[in-house]
This record gives sequence, structure tokens and C-alpha cells, in this order.
Amino acid sequence: MSDTSFGQMMTTEKKEIKQSVQINDSYYIKKWSQSKAPERFAGWNWAAFILSPFWFSYRRMFGWASLYFLVLLVYSFADSFIPYVQYVTGIEGTSVRMIGCLFVIAALHILSGAYGNALYAKKIKNSVLTKRNQKPDRAQVPLFSQSGASIISAIVAPLVIVIFAFYPFIISAEWEYSPGFPKGAFVYLDEYGAPDTPWEMEQDPEYYLFSSSLMLFYENKEPIGRGGLEIEMYKVDGEGGRELILERSETFFRSSTVNIPLLDTGHADISAGDYEVDVYVEEELQDTATFTMVSPHS
Repeated sequence: MSDTSFGQMMTTEKKEIKQSVQINDSYYIKKWSQSKAPERFAGWNWAAFILSPFWFSYRRMFGWASLYFLVLLVYSFADSFIPYVQYVTGIEGTSVRMIGCLFVIAALHILSGAYGNALYAKKIKNSVLTKRNQKPDRAQVPLFSQSGASIISAIVAPLVIVIFAFYPFIISAEWEYSPGFPKGAFVYLDEYGAPDTPWEMEQDPEYYLFSSSLMLFYENKEPIGRGGLEIEMYKVDGEGGRELILERSETFFRSSTVNIPLLDTGHADISAGDYEVDVYVEEELQDTATFTMVSPHS
């Protein structure tokens, strides 16, 4: 239907339009009458701006209320990629995700306030035309054919939508995209567990003495198999010399990922200073992990 036809309906079927709007009908009649194309833009609506999903539900526009929460659900999925984008681009800051969320919510409310009256005009026109063309033997679905507004709908509809969207939203919020770890080795504390993503790996990690056990994570290019893995841990002095403090060999691994305990941070051979861990596969050096031990009182 064209905008002109709705303009004509404002004259020829004004009574039917008022019956469909019911509550606060004079406000909408005025807004639509002042617009040359009321189905495209019919002024600002503060109620739609402030209470977007509740206003849509109050005016029985359940599809738009559902779309509001669907956009938030889609954004929560997209939000899972933000840490990866920050990692690749080098953008730092923990507020990026919060700013993104606030931007999406603000955009939804601004669009609702700007186009709420126009969207409602389309609904009312369709409602009037449906009643006009309704066949006597064909009943309408009460949920979508009722006129006016409903406070109960404003409360219940968003609640029902949220209940259905709750589980996928939680799954999306907890999930975080990770491209996997780069091949190589790094040392972490058993107390905190291995990092889940590359951006949680510290470039030059520092650990406190007497805090936890040192663990080695190593990702090989292919399954290690029976090739065997050898570990040599050294303390590095100020002149670049190295003192061997741990040597270990493992003979068989089914996968390319290895987690191996090294030493406790309270071990007699561990003191403040720099350390290197060489990783060998089939007697060939694959990578060297570095870290620093510091006094808990420093």
C-alpha cells in the first residue's frame, strides 16, 4: 500500500483508525496528519525511544519487539570476536566491548524513537485493511488482531522473548572466538591454569617465588608421536651464560599439544632472575620459552 492510500484512510476511515489505536489516538492522528509520508517518518516518539521493546509490545508490535532482542543476541555473538580483533590490530583497552554494547543499544533506541510512529502507522493500516477485507468464515488470530494497547503485553511479551533468548544469549556471552595458539612454547603458573586464548599469553611473563608450580605448554606443528620430547630449563645470568637446573625427557605423545610440569616456584634451585626453557623434538630445538622469577616482596 502507498503512503497516499494511508493519507486517504486518515480521511475516509478515521473512525476505524481511532478504534484500532484506542489509547492516546489523538496523539497518533496528529503525528500522522502532519506527515506527508507517515509510513516513512511521522515525528519523534519519546515512549518508543525510552522503552523501545516494551513500547512495541504495548502497541502489540511483537515482531519489532522480537527484532530488538534478536539484534542484541546477534551483537553478543559478534562481541565474542572483539578480543581477537583487538589482538590482531593491536588496539588496547577493556572498555571497547562496553562501548560497543552501549552503541548498539543507543542505536536501537534512537531508531525506535525516530521510526516508532511510522512503524505503528503501518501496523494500524494493515489492521484496518484486514478488518475491512476479512471474510466472515475466516477468524483472525487474537494475539495479532486485537486493537489498542495492552500493559499486560508490554510486560509479558518481552519477558517471554527474553526467556526464549536467555540460553543462546548465555552461550554466546560465554563463548569467545580464538584462532588457536601459535606454535611454540610458553611457561605459566599451575595456580591460574593455561591461557585459553593467544592474547592471554604474556610476552615476557614475571612470576613470584613461592607462588605455585611452573608448567610448560608446547604446541608442535604435528603430533609428536614416538619422536620424543626433551626439555632443558636454564637460569640465565647477567652476561648471557646459562646454568642447567632441569632436564626431562618424555617418550610418547598422541597429540601436538603438551602440558608438562617443570618445578615448584619454591624449589631450592629456583631464585629471582631470568630463565629459559628449551624444547626439543627428535633432538632438534623447536622453541625457547622465557620468563622471569621475582621476589614476592619486590
